Amino acid sequence: MKKIIRPGFYCLDIGANLGYYSTFLSKQAGPQGKVLAVEPVPMFQKIWRDNVKASGVANLELLPYALGGENTRIQMGTPERDGLLHHGMTKVTSSADEKYARLYEVEMKVPDELFRNLNRLDFVKCDVEGFEYQVFSHLQETLQKFKPLIQTELNGTENREGVIALLQNLGYQPYILSATQTLVHCADAHKLAHHHGDFYFKNSLAS
Repeated sequence: MKKIIRPGFYCLDIGANLGYYSTFLSKQAGPQGKVLAVEPVPMFQKIWRDNVKASGVANLELLPYALGGENTRIQMGTPERDGLLHHGMTKVTSSADEKYARLYEVEMKVPDELFRNLNRLDFVKCDVEGFEYQVFSHLQETLQKFKPLIQTELNGTENREGVIALLQNLGYQPYILSATQTLVHCADAHKLAHHHGDFYFKNSLAS
């Protein structure tokens, strides 16, 4: 990430959770940069604000929404597995068959509408626990306009294949992180299907 994020970058942290990526991106982007952190869960928002305040960075903005196909209210849940709460796996309840121990009513926004007034975007990190296809499906205008570098988790075969196809249609190519911490282009469908880390996408038309 230190090789990727440069001073002045405008970044989106979609699924900001407790602010680990947000604060790191903020420090790398510097005072001329900007980080928009998207986190819909109120409990996580409070911790995010505390962590950001403790970090001393000031170029961040929290957007308290889920992202998807309509402007509405939806339900999110924290799953319980083997008696344990998995806060990092909190997700839209309709996106996976889970046993949820905590439920939250949150506001959803259409991302292309939410980010319509942006004048720059260099990097997008997206980790929304299997809901990535819904996010990227409604972020196409923004991606076409700015062609940012993308880093994303892609849980679930249908979700992963859908996102890869969607981004390739926009001129993006998939990359994975090598053992030497460099991005390596990956066109091997079998390797993409069995990759367990984050995926990266670079647009061939980006400057």
